[in-house]
Order: sequence, then C-alpha cells, then structure tokens
Amino acid sequence: MEDTVAPRIFGFSDVAKSGLLGEEADALLEAALLRINGGPFSASAAYLHGRGLVGSLGAEFTGQTVARLFRNPAIAGLKREPDGSLVDAGHPRILTPEQFAQLEERDAEDAKKKSSDSGGEATDAYEYVYGSSDLVVCGLCGAYFHGLRTNSGHPGYCCSAAPRADRPGTCGRVRISAQLLEDHLGEQLVARLSLPATQRDLEDAREDARTLAAELRKELDDLNAGVDSLAGMVLRHEITASSAKSAKTDAKRQQKELARRIRVLERAAATPVTGSVPELVAWWNSASVEAKAGLAQLMLYRVDVFPGGQGVRTLKPGRVKLWWRNQPPPPPAGEPQE
Repeated sequence: MEDTVAPRIFGFSDVAKSGLLGEEADALLEAALLRINGGPFSASAAYLHGRGLVGSLGAEFTGQTVARLFRNPAIAGLKREPDGSLVDAGHPRILTPEQFAQLEERDAEDAKKKSSDSGGEATDAYEYVYGSSDLVVCGLCGAYFHGLRTNSGHPGYCCSAAPRADRPGTCGRVRISAQLLEDHLGEQLVARLSLPATQRDLEDAREDARTLAAELRKELDDLNAGVDSLAGMVLRHEITASSAKSAKTDAKRQQKELARRIRVLERAAATPVTGSVPELVAWWNSASVEAKAGLAQLMLYRVDVFPGGQGVRTLKPGRVKLWWRNQPPPPPAGEPQE
C-alpha cells in the first residue's frame, strides 16, 4: 500500500515546505497585506479567486479557509511550541514573523470588537466539524445531530428531532458542547491513525466510499431521467397532472438526499492522511472541517451521544460511544445497547 500524505500548504512547493511556489507565495503575501491593512478574510479570498488560484486540494478559497491559512505559523517560517510560543521552523517563509504577528493582532482586534458588540461573548460563525453529516446521532432516538448554539451563545450539537414550528418533535433531549465532542473525537481518531492496521483499513474504506458514491450517482441519474419523463407521460395521458406533481415533489426530496450522501462519500474518499504520528497531529490541527469530517466518516460507522446533565464540561464514561469500522457494525441507531 502506498502511503498517503497530507496536502501541502498553499504557497509551498511540497509537503516538506522545502521551497515556495512563486505565483502562490506572491499572491498569498498580497492577500495577507489586505488583511493586515484592515480588510476582512472575504476580501483576501476574493483577491485569491480573482488571481485564478485555488487551495492545495483544488477548492475555491472562502473567508474561512483563508482564515485558517493566515493562522498557520508555517507561512511565516515558524512553528508553535507546546507552550504556545513561536520558534523558527527552518523552512522558507512567505510572510515575515512581524507580518504574521500583525495578522494575529487583527484577529485579536476583531474578537474584541465582536465580544463588545455581543455584550461579552464573541459570536463569530463557528465551523461545526460534524454538522453536515449523519455521523453523530442521538443515543436516545437515533436522530442525527446538528450544530446549534446554546442560549448563552456557545457552539454545541443538539438532537435534530426537537420540536419545531412545523412539527411537534419526538426528542431533542440530548445536547453536547461542540468543543467537548470535537476534541474527544479528534484525540480518538488521531490515536487510531497511528496504528498500521488502521492505515490499511482506511484504504479499504476509501475504495468502499468511491464504489458507493458511484452507485448513488447512477441512482441519481436514473431518478433525474424519470423526472424528465413525467411531462411526456402526462401528455400521453398515462398519468394525471396531479400525480406528476406529487411524483416530482417526492423525487425532489430523494434528489436532495442522494446529492447530500454523494457529497459526504466523495469528501471521505478524497481525505488525505499522513503516516507518522507527528505529521498526523499537525495535519489534524490544520485540516479543514471538511477533511476532518471526511476522515471520521472513513473510520467510524457512527457516534452515539447520550445525555450528560446540564452544564457538564467533561465526558463521563459511556456518554459518547464510537463505532469503529474495523469492528462489527452497530445496531440501528436509538435502539437499547447491551
């Protein structure tokens, strides 16, 4: 099996950061200066997009991906020590250490302003790692979790079966801090990745994801073809117009669900993973939420979350159950477990 390596950082010629890519490095410097001079991350993203550049994995830049890039000390030839201090990393730099410090100052200024505007708690958009997949579910009812801020403004995950304006709801009783859950899963995933057997399992899981994605794309194509044929069936009086309308409504729901599942599988199949433990930790700390979710999807069948009590800030044993793909599949979500 060939080792899979982490993606290179934008602006550098390779994963080892042994050199710079001239066009990318120059554009990154200009984009950083826009930020240093008071511009939002979205302005820097628009600048990079206008230069015709995309990220190292081929995705267009957004304000969030630019923010992650600007917060990576490697672009200034630095690395962060366990105590938080920055030291020389021994590789080429795109920005000077002074410019990187200015970027950090801009972040601090923005956080202070947002905190002041919101009455104390910063309310910037939070990137939920597991907010767009069905991986994390309610241990009581089996409904998937979605990202939802608490009444105090803290990011969290909540059972999606809670009552809403358009439905009575059946559960919604399980919530958990986003940081608590994401930190726990991150530690577990990185620890598993250091095992050679896990690396082999990942290759098999990637292939399974590619195969299933291809099957779902064909199913979606067939569904689209069926929708296209409805108008002709009405004209030939094979079905009524009301039946066609009902069929289109049902097909639209299926199309949306198939497209979502395909995106999840494609994201998982494309997730890069390093081989050594230090590289894995570095990759995880700088990876996008899409890459983290994709990796989790490859390694886990499901994550069940159970009630933990109001205001609980630590994970009690048994509150979060991880179902690994290299073990027997789990029972249906929400069913009592032994």
